[in-house]
Amino acid sequence: MFTPNATGALRLVGEAYPFEKGDRYLLTVDNHNSVNGIRVFAESKGSSVSYIPMISPELRVDEEKLEFYLDQARPERNNLFAYPAQSNFSGVQHPLDWIEKARKKNWDVLLDSAAFVPTNRLDLSQWHPDFVSISFYKIFGYPTGLGCLIVRKDALNKLKRPWFSGGTISIVSVQKENWYCFIRALKHLRLLKTALSIISAYLPWK
Repeated sequence: MFTPNATGALRLVGEAYPFEKGDRYLLTVDNHNSVNGIRVFAESKGSSVSYIPMISPELRVDEEKLEFYLDQARPERNNLFAYPAQSNFSGVQHPLDWIEKARKKNWDVLLDSAAFVPTNRLDLSQWHPDFVSISFYKIFGYPTGLGCLIVRKDALNKLKRPWFSGGTISIVSVQKENWYCFIRALKHLRLLKTALSIISAYLPWK
């Protein structure tokens, strides 16, 4: 779905991911600032937050530490691993095969590709992250100010927006607290903040 920017895409994941006490949020130290910001959502729900360090002077992730942290996933809990395909900080491109490595160890994977896709191809038929954030601003330049969040269908069902608004609701009750009903045909668009518009889209893949 299209978002105001890459930050808007990342925020959607952060506020809708079902963090709870005992869950884990894992990320690399060279992430986009808005990926760092997701830790606030995680910590507020009692989830643990861990950072994978880099090795100087190459500024690449410590692979031994990566394996150590990936092995700490708890299969019965929600585990989210976030990293940039290309670092906004250093320009280093991290291996895309981390995606399948993490998913095999019960991690949902958030891939920040905002800095990567302007000059590289991201083949989603080969790589299968659960969430992908994109910045069209970095592709087309000013004044687009547009981003995108791509979500796997099975991962979309896990996201739960903590509030509702706009034209995605068919009925809302003012007599019973916290009762509302999404428009059935638009269930896949429940992460939208407002009514559907020409710049709203759903981009699913298997």
